[in-house]
Parts: sequence; structure tokens; C-alpha cells
Amino acid sequence: MGELSRRQLLAGSAVVALGAAAVPAFAGCSKQSDAAATGHGDWVELETAMKDTTLDGHTVRLRAYNGKIPGPLIEARPGDTLRIRLKNSLPPYDSSAWTGDHNVPHGLDETNLHVHGLDVVPHIFEPVGTSDPLAPQIVVGPGETKEYVFELPADHPPGFNFYHPHKHGSTSVQVGSGLAGPIIIRGDIDEVPEIKAAREIVLAVQDIGLFPSEDDPNVWQYLPVQNAIWQTFGGFVTIFGKRTNLRGGFTVGDYALHYFMLNGEPFFKEEHDYTPGKEIEPIGTQLPVQRFTIAPGEVVRFRMLNGATDNMMPIVVDGHDMYLTAMDGVNFPETRVIPERQPGDTTEQVLLATANRADFLIKGNAKPGIYRIRQLAQTAQFLKSDEKVVAEIEVTGPPKNMAVPTKLPIPSRFYPLIKPEEVKNVRMIEFMSSTPGMINLVTGGDYLINNAIYNEKEIPVVTHLNDVEEWWIKVGTGHPGGDEGHPFHIHVNSFEVISVDGKPLPPGTIQDTVWVGKGQTVVIRQRYKEHVGKSLFHCHILPHEDTGMMSNFLILPPGEDMTHKH
Repeated sequence: MGELSRRQLLAGSAVVALGAAAVPAFAGCSKQSDAAATGHGDWVELETAMKDTTLDGHTVRLRAYNGKIPGPLIEARPGDTLRIRLKNSLPPYDSSAWTGDHNVPHGLDETNLHVHGLDVVPHIFEPVGTSDPLAPQIVVGPGETKEYVFELPADHPPGFNFYHPHKHGSTSVQVGSGLAGPIIIRGDIDEVPEIKAAREIVLAVQDIGLFPSEDDPNVWQYLPVQNAIWQTFGGFVTIFGKRTNLRGGFTVGDYALHYFMLNGEPFFKEEHDYTPGKEIEPIGTQLPVQRFTIAPGEVVRFRMLNGATDNMMPIVVDGHDMYLTAMDGVNFPETRVIPERQPGDTTEQVLLATANRADFLIKGNAKPGIYRIRQLAQTAQFLKSDEKVVAEIEVTGPPKNMAVPTKLPIPSRFYPLIKPEEVKNVRMIEFMSSTPGMINLVTGGDYLINNAIYNEKEIPVVTHLNDVEEWWIKVGTGHPGGDEGHPFHIHVNSFEVISVDGKPLPPGTIQDTVWVGKGQTVVIRQRYKEHVGKSLFHCHILPHEDTGMMSNFLILPPGEDMTHKH
């Protein structure tokens, strides 16, 4: 096992390998796959509860899995049975003033589980795998326990995924206060000699949104009173449009205090200047970062998750070519070499929308020194996102001469790739938003898909097992498109990204989440394999999802229609 840095040990997470005892987290090396291979049968225990800690000198109250932020790393292999027992130990929350509108944040003490990126049975609606169009979402109340059993297909692609809550109305608050954790499926790619020889480092990025507690102004937390809405422009809180004296409220992406975290430690914070006329943009402060040591010529495998609720991340590793091997848990057939960026270049090496994961190799520069992993500044969203140094790489020590692979194992679940003539149906999906809102009057903003706000019991999209579809996903310019891009995510089956705004992508770009910029159109193709049932697609800016930018779809057996389900 590769060495753990002091900071990684302090992060205190743990690996949960199926059939194996817990071992220290994020140490990461391919030898961990030996433990994970003994899976089948053991339960992974996850408990959601509040966690009091200190961030950057502030006393904060967060939510955590098993007391860890991020949650424990879960490992498994294709063909394993992944059993997760989720216990909800969150304290009760008063939603008695909730209007009953599903797209108004509520039930912050209720949760459930989504294993994002795993190609498994639909598991958001009750019961797991249901094809009932009227099925409600799974709700695990405070004090309750829910058991999930996932049969991983034998050809499940090995790769980097993650888990988080997905209970509509509380997803954004829960993820934005700590509830997320990584999943690694081990397999063929881990046995590629050059990858097996490389140390592995997980870079789990999260964000934490905070407001002063209503009970103790010295404690920062994210626990808005029911129907309380934080007004970005002005920094005050309203309920049904009327100003209150509350310190915090639900937000569509802005906070009084906002931290960006790497493996549980803050690397950047945002605050606001509420001087009239200056409140439009957050004030960013770079914080000290974690540093990883690499020898000149050493190859290290980085696995990076953008687990933030609302921050697209254009990523650059200074002074190094990036050897990109996978996106969203599915490897390419060949390593993609992304050249290092030169001074003044404002383009990324890899773009990580919220929920994207990237696997890449870095070969230590021949010149010793300190190099940065950076998120470039971007203005593609509602508020600007400053450049952020996520971590540093220190190249030092005796040189090594390690190799980078060119050919990679073919992820057979997605090959051969879909041919254009196989497409049975083409769908148009448009993200739309409007402020002030005309539909969601409590939150003050409308976040829609195809001009509709989310309805738990409507099924706008019905498809069939083995069907092949092409989706054109669009964000308009101005109203009704809004003034920002949106990350598109669909459950159950990953898709191939064919083109972004007319520009073809390399064949075999398999993802489950893709950034769709303002005014852009992204074309994807997908085949509905193996699993039937009711599931979701949505914007993965979680405040947008929670307030309506989500839609159901139903996968049925061949020849069956929805009328048979009543």
C-alpha cells in the first residue's frame, strides 16, 4: 500500500471493502483490490448523523456518514453483491409549515441513498426496482434503517463512482453539509502493469455551505427554517417573500460562508461583501492546501471527484501532461494525452461538472519543484467561480523511470459502441430557468426541464429495455434558458457523449454526467441495458434539482406499455 500523508491520516476516512476489514482511507493503491475481491455477502454499514468540528477556526455542525467527511470509501468488484445498510441518525426537523409543494425544500431529517455511477437496479423509488409510475421516492426517516442490495453485473466497468443522498427536498442541504463518499469498482484496468505499479491518490472535492445558527451565532451550520429562503443579493432571509431576522435559509448556490474541501480539509472559502452594489459576487480566499510528493519520472494515478453541489471545475495540473484514462467510472480504450498548459492559457485539461469523476496519470516532471492542481476561474454559472488551488504536487527525490500505458482494457459493457443507424428514437431535452419564479413562488425561482417543474408521479419519458436513443440536451440563451450552464445526469445507464456544441468528441467518451453550457447543445447516445424500472434524470446542480429541475423516466420490458402498470 502506498504511503499515507499526515493530512490523509488526519482526514480519518476508511475503506469498506466487501468481505474485508476496514483499512485506512485514500491511501490508495492497486493492492487494495485483493481485499475487495473477497466480497459477496458482508453488509456495509452507513450511518448519517450530525458532526461537530472546526473548519478554518469556525465551530461548525455538519452531516456525515460514519462521522467521516467524505464518507468511507467503498470498494467492490464486477459480479459482487453490494449490500448497504443505511441508518438515519439525523435529529428531527420541523417541517410542519411545509406547504406540501414537492419542489420546496423540506424534510431535512429524511434521507435515502444513491450509488451514483453504478450500473445497477433503479433505487430511488419504493420499492427498489419498481416499475410503478406512481411509486413514491424512498424516504428513510430519523431513527429508521433501510437495506439496499445491489447486484453488480459481471461486466460492470471498473472505475471511480460515489454515493450521496437523493431524497427530493433535502438532497442539496445534506450533500452541501458533508454527506457524500467515494466508491471504487476494481477490475481489469487495475491489473494493467503501468497502472498497477502506480500509487493511487483519491481527490474527493466537496463544498460546505454555512450560516450562523439561529440558536448560537458562534456555531455555523446549514439548517434553514422551513420555507426560509436566503437572498443572495442583500444577504437576508425571506419567508413567502417577507423579510425576516433569520440568519440563514435555503439557497440556490450561495452561502454566508462557503468552503471547498479536499478529502475533508478546506482549501478555499467564499464570503460576501453586502455593501449595496457590491453584493453580486462572492469574495474568495485561498487557504493552505494539501501537498502530494512525487519523484521525477514517477507515475501516480489520481482519481478526482467533483462532489460539490454547485461548482463546475475546469482542472489543470501545472507543468505536466495529463494522461486521462477514464471519465465517470468508465475507462477509454486508449490513454488520452492532454498536453500541459502554457502560461496564459485559459483552457482546462479536463472539465469536471458537479458529479463528474476523472482518472488521470501524472508523470513527475524531470525538474524538481512545486506544481499546482488548479481549478481555473469560470463565469459559466450564476455567480463567478474564482481560480482555486486544490492541491500541490511536490516533485522531489531520486528520479524514477516509470511508464505510462497506451492501450487500456475495453469496457465490454459499452462495446461495440452504438452505431448511428441503431438509434431508435431522438429526444430533445431543454434546461430552462426563470427568476423571479412564476411556478415555485416559495423559492422565488423556476428551474424546469422542457418547460415543466418536477412531479414525482409524472412519467414524461417512457422507453424500453435494449432500445437505443439519442438525446439532444440544450441550454437556451436568456429566458427561458437562464444565464448559466447546467450539468445533465441520468440514472441507471451511462451514455456516450457524441458532440458538444457541434464538436465531435473522441469515440468512447462514456459518462453519466455532462456539462451543458449556456447556449450549447450536447448530443448523447444510450442503450438501456439489463435494468427496468422508474428512475430520474436531472440537473446536478443540487439546489436546482431540489427545486424542480428533474424528471422521471421509465424503462419497460420490450413490447410493454405504461397502461399495463396501473
